Amino acid sequence: MSSLGIYLHIPYCLHKCGYCDFNSHPENTEEAQTYISALLLEIDHYAHRFSERTFSTLFFGGGTPTILPPESLDNILGRVKNLFNLSSDCEITIEANPATIKQKTLTQIRSAGFNRISIGVQSFDADELKFLERVHNEKEIYTTIDRARLAGFDNLSIDLMFGLPNQSPKKWRSHLRQAVAKAPNHISAYSLTIEPATSFFKLQERGRLHLPAEDIQLEMFQETIETLQSAGYEQYEISNYAQPGFKSRHNLNYWDNGEYLGLGAGASSYINGERYKNINLPARYIREVQSKGSAVESTEKLDLLHAMGETIMLGLRCIKGIAIEDFENRFQVSFKTVYGKVIDPLLKEELITFNNNRMALSRKGLYIADSVILKFLA
Repeated sequence: MSSLGIYLHIPYCLHKCGYCDFNSHPENTEEAQTYISALLLEIDHYAHRFSERTFSTLFFGGGTPTILPPESLDNILGRVKNLFNLSSDCEITIEANPATIKQKTLTQIRSAGFNRISIGVQSFDADELKFLERVHNEKEIYTTIDRARLAGFDNLSIDLMFGLPNQSPKKWRSHLRQAVAKAPNHISAYSLTIEPATSFFKLQERGRLHLPAEDIQLEMFQETIETLQSAGYEQYEISNYAQPGFKSRHNLNYWDNGEYLGLGAGASSYINGERYKNINLPARYIREVQSKGSAVESTEKLDLLHAMGETIMLGLRCIKGIAIEDFENRFQVSFKTVYGKVIDPLLKEELITFNNNRMALSRKGLYIADSVILKFLA
């Protein structure tokens, strides 16, 4: 059987940013200790089910995982290592916020076995950081990257965000150059998206938040590709760029529609064609796990058409696109028979390409990826 990944969710943050729609909650030191105990129980609960499987990636996300004491992170990772089969080159990622991590902590978590770190930078500009409600400043960005390198992290990723109100292409270009100067191994560069149920969404509805015009955002997107490629980064997914050998294996598994086990409040899993999701609220998650070892709130078995659509939706996010032969072997259907009427107009509009029996988004199609993908889901 193929390998798979584990996602572990730490839901606590110093502050929930206005654009964030992830399952994150204000720091709660007392509850966090009980949460860790519940997470360990959930790890125990699933261990026997996967005794014959090998995991090739672990990803500690949030929230802000580094808000927990390093001893707690070590404890959680140690339990996973003891109970699950990890590949010898297992990629073990932890997300970090520049405002919540010290040199000692970085050294401790690196020694514990975390070998990849993803730092939520978002911007190098003080005003933009304030607008995004980030709790760190520009100096802390540089300090955290330097400290992570000193601690031994030789696989380091940073997140950046463009398309902010009043952000110019010139300002965005400056951010990219500052990022490249710090030589991270991986850069995720996302456009600001206003999600429902966020405070930014409410501001936008009241006419108090205006994003740059579409042509300006397109210019920033193109600048991202050109600047990072010229600096030696390969764009391998719409928003992700890596130096050779440093693509995020955990995320690639997700985009390849591979299997993964999600642990923690609100975490999702996809195993044997079935998707299941945990309860969001940490307090409820804790009670459920204490009661029965797991906290699954909902399950879904995808029918054939939805499973195919989801594979296309995820696969087209990757620059390599979708291998038609692999798709047909997986679902035992003719790709052209099912999607021929969708493909032809997209080819005419030069939004997709076909090369070596692979379908991928064109450069033009990348910028409107969501619109193109929707055609396959209709």
